[in-house]
Amino acid sequence: MRPNDKSVELIEEIESNFIVCAGYTKIIPKEFLKNKTIINTHPSLLPKYRGLHALAWAILNMEEELGVTINLMNEYIDDGDILEQFKIKYECQTSQEIMILFEDYIATNLGRVVLGFLEEKIIPVKQDKSKATWVTKRNLNDCILDFNASNDYISAIFRALVEPYPLPIIKFKNNLYEIISHKLIETTYKMHTGTVINIENNDVYIKTSEGILIIDLLRAFITKEKLFASDILKIGKRL
Repeated sequence: MRPNDKSVELIEEIESNFIVCAGYTKIIPKEFLKNKTIINTHPSLLPKYRGLHALAWAILNMEEELGVTINLMNEYIDDGDILEQFKIKYECQTSQEIMILFEDYIATNLGRVVLGFLEEKIIPVKQDKSKATWVTKRNLNDCILDFNASNDYISAIFRALVEPYPLPIIKFKNNLYEIISHKLIETTYKMHTGTVINIENNDVYIKTSEGILIIDLLRAFITKEKLFASDILKIGKRL
């Protein structure tokens, strides 16, 4: 933050007629927008993935391309005209790695885009609403692993849920444990999913629909205590 910058609790407190937002998640009232021009940044290739946690949802949908959009803001969720988009081929990076790329792009290019818009060198482009998708905020329960999911989806979960977000979680005896280390094996045979099928040293083997998830080090979600999965799980237990 620059010496002359100041924090505001609500965007409605800003008197300027031209505002640039990054990471602002609240819906801005229609009346406030009447006499304001607001430029927004959003971590998806709009019109896809309008809403919160857009990048995580895009990774979970196994998109081949990811991107960030600089757009004008209107009264609807991430619906405003597009000024510029930055896209990359998705090559199994984590959400944190992708966000670093997006943040670097915004830091380097946002000023240029704003100036280009003010000088009318960048012409806003309306979004194609027929291609729009909407997503909502993920919560803690969404982090609990579904052992019936495909291996591809489970792998995507581990790429999407990295710190500072909660890590993928297992629930056992009403306690939540984040998975710090894991390995996923592909093998298809009939067996109850979510069942502990083997323990070797500190490695716990859990059956999934398309393979076996091997987990080792865990972290208790509440206390943040680190422990081995083999300390709490036994063969035959179902999660």
